[in-house]
Parts: sequence; C-alpha cells; structure tokens
Amino acid sequence: MIDENVLYIIGLVLVMLYILTGFDDFIWDIITLFRRKPYKKELLDLKKVDDVPPKLLAVAIAAWHEESVLGDVIDNMIASVHYPNSMYHVFLGVYPNDDATITVAKQLEEKYENVHMIINELPGPTSKAQNINYVITQIKAMEKEKQWHFEALNVHDSEDVVHPYELKVTNYLLETYPAIQFPVFPLMEMPKFSNFFKNLVTNTYADEFAENHFSTMVSRYSSGAFVPSAGTGFTLSRAVIDSFGEEDVLPKDSLTEDYRLSLTLYQKGIQMYYPLIQVPRINFKNEFVHEFIATRSRFPYTFKTAVKQKTRWILGITMQSFKFKEIFSTKEMTFAGRYSLYRDFKAKIGNMLVLVGYPVLIYFFASLFWDLPPIYPKYSLSWYLCVLVTIMMLERQLFRAVAIKKVYGMRSVFFACLFPPILPIRFVYGNIINMVATMKAFKQKIFGNQTPVKKEKKAKRKNKQSEQKQLIWDKTEHHFLEKDVLQRYHRKLGDVLLEKGFIEPKGLKEALENANEQKQALGAYLLAHDLLSEDHLLEALANVQHLQYLPAANLSTYLQPEFAEKFDREQLRQWYCLPILESDNHYVFAFCDATPRDVADRLEATYQISVSTIYALKQTILEGLDRLDTATPLIDFAYERYEQKFISYKQLFLVRAYQEKTATSAEELLLKMGLLPPSFAVSSEHSETIKQLPESTDPLNLRKTTNLTEKVKQ
Repeated sequence: MIDENVLYIIGLVLVMLYILTGFDDFIWDIITLFRRKPYKKELLDLKKVDDVPPKLLAVAIAAWHEESVLGDVIDNMIASVHYPNSMYHVFLGVYPNDDATITVAKQLEEKYENVHMIINELPGPTSKAQNINYVITQIKAMEKEKQWHFEALNVHDSEDVVHPYELKVTNYLLETYPAIQFPVFPLMEMPKFSNFFKNLVTNTYADEFAENHFSTMVSRYSSGAFVPSAGTGFTLSRAVIDSFGEEDVLPKDSLTEDYRLSLTLYQKGIQMYYPLIQVPRINFKNEFVHEFIATRSRFPYTFKTAVKQKTRWILGITMQSFKFKEIFSTKEMTFAGRYSLYRDFKAKIGNMLVLVGYPVLIYFFASLFWDLPPIYPKYSLSWYLCVLVTIMMLERQLFRAVAIKKVYGMRSVFFACLFPPILPIRFVYGNIINMVATMKAFKQKIFGNQTPVKKEKKAKRKNKQSEQKQLIWDKTEHHFLEKDVLQRYHRKLGDVLLEKGFIEPKGLKEALENANEQKQALGAYLLAHDLLSEDHLLEALANVQHLQYLPAANLSTYLQPEFAEKFDREQLRQWYCLPILESDNHYVFAFCDATPRDVADRLEATYQISVSTIYALKQTILEGLDRLDTATPLIDFAYERYEQKFISYKQLFLVRAYQEKTATSAEELLLKMGLLPPSFAVSSEHSETIKQLPESTDPLNLRKTTNLTEKVKQ
C-alpha cells in the first residue's frame, strides 16, 4: 500500500511545479487579452495597398532533394501570387550534388523569366542558413549586372503554399516595418472520425500553430515583446540585410537560424512586425468568408518525424539560441521582451512535467473508481492548488479553442478540444510528442550526436533492409497538394472585386447566385445590370490573369506614329487591338473583351513578329488607333531604360501607371521600386532632382546602435 504522506507530497510538489511554470502564462494571457483591441486598430486597409508602387522583391527558397514538390510549388506560386511578376524574382538554392533537384530547377528557370537557379558553392546538404546566405550573395551579383536593387528578401520553404496577397501586403508594410513575419498555419484535411488517427500527428501541429500564431504572436507583438521568426513566410528589408555588411545574415552555427536571427534583430531594437490580416473572399462553396494572409504548409504525419523536427526546435531555441543569464543581462530590453525569452526558455521544463503529470492524473482517475488513497485530499492545500491548476488548464483550452475556431472552424474545435472533454486526445498526444522531443534534446545537449560504433553499424544494416520503404515514405512526406485543392487558394474575379472594393459582399453573393441560375459569366452579368463599370471589370480581369491594364489616361504616353505605317489600321480596328511598344521585333498590343481570341496568332503570322498582350477598354483602343499617326510619344528616362533593356515593358507600364497615381518623376519611381541602384547618378539632362546617392554597407547604422525602431521609421 502506498504511504498517504508520500503520495500527498508527490501530488503537492507536482501541482506546485505546474503553478510555477504556468501561472505566469495565465496572468500574461489575461493582461494581453485587453491589448488586442489596440493592435487590431493598427491593421492595414487593403484598399490602400495598391497605392504603393511595387518594389523589387527577392524570394529565396532552399532546396535539397525536393525534386518531387519543387515544380508544383513554384508553378502554384507564379500562377496564384497577385503581385506584378516583373517585380518579384524567385531564387532556388540547390546543391551541385543534387542532380534531380537541379533538373527541376533548371526547367523552372527556362519556363519563367523571374525564376533563377542558384547552385551552391558547397556540396549538400549544408544548412538552410548557409544555403540562403549564399543565395543572398548571388542576388547581389545579379543586381550589379541588371543595375537593380532588391528592396527586400522574402524567405519560404520548398513546400509552402504562398498566399496570393502576401507579396503585395509585404510591399505595403515595408514602407514602415523593416522585418515582417506572416502567420504560418499547417494544412490539414477536413477532420472526421474516419481520419482522426491517421492525421493525429499533423493535426497536433495545426492546434499548436493556431494557438501560437493567432493568440501568442499577437500578444507578443502588441506588448512589445520578442516576436520570433517562424523560419518561413518572413521578410527582411534591404536596410536590415545591408546592416550585416559582409557577415552572414542567417547564423550558420544555429539549429534554429530563424529564431536566432530575429532575436539578434530584437536585441538591436528591431521587432518583427506580425500582421494578422484577413481578406474577404468567396470560397469554393460560394460562401462569403474572411481568410488569413498566411503561409500554409504540410507538417510531419508520423510520431518519429514529428519528434525529430521538434527535437531540433527545442534544442535550437531553448538550449542554443541564448543563455538564461542573457534574459537579465541584455541591455535596453523591456520587461515584456525579457519575459518572452523566459517563456521560451522554460518551455522545456513544462514539456518534461508531462512525464510525471500524466501518471499522476491516471492515478487520480483510478482513485475515483477504486479504493485508493487520494493524492489530493479534499479541501487540503494541494486540493486547492489542484483546482487552480484546473482553472489554468481550462483557460488554456479556451484560448486554444478560440484560435482553432478562427483558423480552422468549429469542426476542428470539436476534435481538438472536446474529443473527449477536459483531456482531448490531440492535446494529450501533442504533449507526449513534445515531452519525447525534449528528452531527446536534453540527451543531444549532454551527450552530443555521437553514437556507439555497434549502434551505428546496426542502423546501417536496418537502413539497407528498409531502403525501399524509406524512399516511398520520403515521397509521401514531400507530396504537394493536388491541383484541384490548390485552386481553392487561387483568386477569381469575385475575390479581386472584393479586395479592391469594387463591389460589396452582399451584392457579389447575389450576383453569383443569379449569374449561375442564368448560366451567365459573372463579369457579363455585372455589366448587364450596371453593378460594375467596364473599367473596373477589365482592371480586375487583368489582375486575375496577371496582365497589365492600360488606363485611358495613360494612352497618349504610348502612342508611336511609326506603328501607323507598320500595321494596317483598318485591320487593327476590326480586331480591336492597338500596338503600344516595340523592342527587337517584339510588340506589345492592347486587347479588349471584343478582341477575337486568336488575334495574337494572326498578328504574329501576318507581320512576322512576336506579341505580348495587355488589357484596355475598347473605346481606348479605338481612340488610340485614330490618334496613332499624329501622336507624340513620351520619351522619358523610364522609356530610355526600357530601350536599353534595363527594364521590361511590364516594368515600364508600372512606372507610367504610378507616375499618374503619385505625380512622381520616372527617376524617383525607378529608384523607389528598385529598378535603379542607389548609387545611380542621373545626369542633369534627365533630372535635377535626383542626385548621386552614396552606397552604404550599413545605411541604418544598425551595428552601432541598440535602438533602431525610430531610425527605421525615419
């Protein structure tokens, strides 16, 4: 028989440990709950996003043995991202000893003008940090060749579903914030009883990320605490990158380079901005919903791989990125910042409490049905403390349930938090994964990664025997989403109309229902019932199809008199097409909804030219054809850069469009957009306002200061 005093002491010590490691979290949750409203008021108005000229952005993806998913990932990104494809470039960091991935990356490079393969100087695998650091050096080399200047670096993983609006929102936020971390939400199947255990592991990730990225990260940011990078879906401005000079941006000596980088920036006074932003849209069921601008990705499906990944996270974050004394010794860090580091540090202790906590809990439940000595005698000190711990646990479950509801819906809340109530299976299983991962992290910290020779030989034999099975498992692990599922993340006409504020949600929903009943295209229905102007419709369609749109106000800047002699204008009137630009026998034509679908092929066959297309109103095209032979084209600095092949016709159109919007000179826009290097000197015959801008390896003087927030905002 167990001694009751010993049992009481065990229960008391355990419950006190839970309170010591969790009561501060309870208080933090309550306090930061009331700070969420001010944070919501800071969220941006999406209608203003398009008012900011697009900056040249670099997207870096490190890839090692990703041949099975890389092609689909990039195809989906290029097809779905709503940011001018001439203003972002994707850099794929691959290794010289990974032929399969190189083959896929090379095909993507040939397929898309804005995709580039970067072969590492070292054989792989090295580390994600080394890979991205090398990509950064090659981006800078490309800048010298192109006379460009990438304004920011966006980092993604090779299995990410990038949100269509992420880059355009990044472009807007970079006006104010030098470092940005978007939410990351794991992809999950619709939860059912039939797939509950099959998806148990990956759904524990969904639960934890929903809680962390809906609640915890918002609380951290709004209170001025340390906001860690999630390793994907984060952006660094060029000023931040240049502040490192010739040093590595991502630390190569860290298992969690993303966490260490964001901590380094925080210690210098730069807090990662965390935008929890929703956009309106019509989903695949024709329901009006709000969707988070977040990175979506698949996470491990097996206990073993989850433990392996989380072991690296726990070891890198809680045992390697900082020491306990740094929490108190780091100068000019706020209380909230110190507390957030302490909270990360103590996570490993909380994870280990599960080791004794669940056996005690099992004993407690058993004592309810069998005649066993109570571990928490009623109305004793330990009993009252146990009640407090229960309240803390229910509060945590409530916060998690709210987060899961907002991110995944009520069905997921049931399976995550109520199946069964009090101690749901997914919650318990997630804690067990974290406990085992923490134990392995401690083992690696104390003993290192060395294993006995016998164990190593045994492992090699085992790997040989299961080689075929391992290959199959890798393929399943790296499988990307099916194309029909990916289509749900793409934006359609109705989504763009909502995002731009051209139509109200209620009106769009009614129009969709009526158009479907009448078997009519949505755009045609909206025009026929005067619910949308033709100008707005064409602008939205151009956005959906990733084409340029020529406003009537910009027409005169493009008309070229020599085109009147090159082409038969009567024929062009019949085809409703207008020549706009030419370079090396490549012509850009404006088309409208009345233009026959095969006109591009007809033009190429008739005039022996190559053709690219943009959108314009029919009236704009006809007016342009009438004025073609008498027009005086605008030959400004931007046009000269186009003729010199430093910018493309797409980039020229963007410069002209924002000249009209912002009343800014072409030179200033080219500099702001990154299409001119900062050191570029414009001669006086072009402009008197743009002067030599000195290059600097540390433009914000980040290495010499510890408080940079005001500097960056200036």
